[in-house]
Amino acid sequence: MKKIVLGFALLTLSITFNACDNLDLAPEDYYASESFWKTPSQVDGAMVGLHNQLRSYQFTLFNLGELRGGTLRDGTSFTGTASLNSGSIVRQDIRESSTGISGWAGLYAAIFQVNNFIYQVEKADYLVAADKSYYLGQAYGLRAFYYFQLYRTYGRVPLAKEPKVAINTPATAQDAYLPRTATEKETLDFIKEDIDKSVVNFADNYTTKMQKAQWSLAASQMLKGEVYLWSAKVKIDGATPTTTTTDLTTARAAIEAIIPKYSLQPSFANVFNSAATAAIKGNNEIIFALRYGFGEASNSYSQFIYAVTDPLADYVDDKGVAIPSADPLKVNGGGTIIRYEYKYELYAKYDAADTRANVTFLNFNKGTVHATNMRKFIGTIVDGARSFTDDFPIYRLADAYLMLAEIKNKQGQDPSAEINTIRTRAYAGSVAPVYVNGSFEQNELAIFAERQKEFVAEAKIWYDLRRMQDASGTPLAFRKDLSLIGVLDNITGQNHKLIWPIDLSTLNSDETLKGQQNPGYSGT
Repeated sequence: MKKIVLGFALLTLSITFNACDNLDLAPEDYYASESFWKTPSQVDGAMVGLHNQLRSYQFTLFNLGELRGGTLRDGTSFTGTASLNSGSIVRQDIRESSTGISGWAGLYAAIFQVNNFIYQVEKADYLVAADKSYYLGQAYGLRAFYYFQLYRTYGRVPLAKEPKVAINTPATAQDAYLPRTATEKETLDFIKEDIDKSVVNFADNYTTKMQKAQWSLAASQMLKGEVYLWSAKVKIDGATPTTTTTDLTTARAAIEAIIPKYSLQPSFANVFNSAATAAIKGNNEIIFALRYGFGEASNSYSQFIYAVTDPLADYVDDKGVAIPSADPLKVNGGGTIIRYEYKYELYAKYDAADTRANVTFLNFNKGTVHATNMRKFIGTIVDGARSFTDDFPIYRLADAYLMLAEIKNKQGQDPSAEINTIRTRAYAGSVAPVYVNGSFEQNELAIFAERQKEFVAEAKIWYDLRRMQDASGTPLAFRKDLSLIGVLDNITGQNHKLIWPIDLSTLNSDETLKGQQNPGYSGT
């Protein structure tokens, strides 16, 4: 079994081992735990801290779920001062020597904090039983969420299940090695076990905290639906799933349990935009979101906007109306050099009456030049300056509807009701084109088209391409014959890229990992 070294410093033993710190064995607050885990308010503060840490990974989630989705440009920007980032990932040019992400995406720092929380709360006799159960429901859900990101990125990963330093102090560096799972199934089974623990601990309590900015039972049900839908469709350890029927049943039950508890916002803009009159943080469509606030934290979307000094004269929008040459999005200095830009071809996929187009993008046109800037997630004006404080949704009701459509399609049932529910809101004020049930592949492509337009910049499209299929069961990631869908060639030298390589630094930090790269990447 492959192993990865865990770096740590045991201050109490004055021992230092020469190891990497990609997996830090001790939670940051471990050495202060004697004075900390004593009161309910401390536990509540620790849970807030776990969510602050999750928020710090917002752009990591974007990188893992969005960059490889085929909708971003690389190279030269069409609008404004630009130096586009992550071009090699956007082009699928990932290799052992240039992975684009490293150190298991940094997610083990968060996992060890969650592990410590679980360990401390499990033994907390000062908590009321119902509160203790709710906290554990949150913690097991968060851990399953982190591991699902790792699983979809690397396949087999090290499974850290407890804060080992706090429970069983390693005596040597060798004792600190944490084995990578022998199979992908072992990783996925652990994720499913954590989800079950989360749901059981919530005990049917759908109460939410901090306006949907903390993990809840509904978030665990969404994750359960997502995990079991993945398990039903995506090859595991190179083999076609054998539990498709039961997994789809489980996924559907989880999603159908939460749909009646939420409602779509009547306007697509109001889902995100904190400047919109009818929008509130944690509105009825939001199931779980990363919270941003003025003076507290900002999202990462200033990187998608022109600099305020950029000359934008003589551009017109999609209706031929002149765009103001000076700061049309009222960035007021909040924009930066453009680091990420979506392809105009994505904007062109929206019908003229689809309101999502101009909520998501500002379209620039000048002669033969057609381009976009992000309008979604740009926040609001505070004291004369742009504040990028729109929340980042992890799960929302539109996602639940389209997951249910995908589940029904795989079950051989008609998904048109869910597709049309999303279209009706998208075409608010106009007559939406009605989708009529078709073949499996026609339905799958229709669902993907809605997801592609609905969830721009929400870190979902790469996973959609991996999970969703054509009639033969081939992932849509390989359908390069379809416009703005396929991103890989289903041939030797490309088909291994459904998962990412492990970076050389991580491989070389552990003797037992050398020569044990994910298939297809060794020597690249």
